[in-house]
Amino acid sequence: MKKECTRYQSLVEPFLEGKLTGFERQSFVEHMKKCKICHEELEIYHVIYSVVDELNDDSGEETNNYMATLEKRLGTVSRKDAIFTNVKAAYGFIALGLISIAAGIVLLIM
Repeated sequence: MKKECTRYQSLVEPFLEGKLTGFERQSFVEHMKKCKICHEELEIYHVIYSVVDELNDDSGEETNNYMATLEKRLGTVSRKDAIFTNVKAAYGFIALGLISIAAGIVLLIM
């Protein structure tokens, strides 16, 4: 098993719980699409999570097509989603840049 596989397999549960950031999620999905071993690990956890969710759900609805729901979930990550997750950080850097420019102008005037 590759070293990167160990890292991605440790992200399976956070992915299923919706705890990955946009960039983490995008990287995770890209790896899962090309690595059969990691994808199989994800499938196992997804089925377990789905069955536990069904047992805890009082509606009585059953989902028998677990793989379709997983593939749908893996297909929901877009580049736009990954980028907008870090918009706050981008605004912070822009603000910092503007403050630096303003400070430089004030120093030149003095």
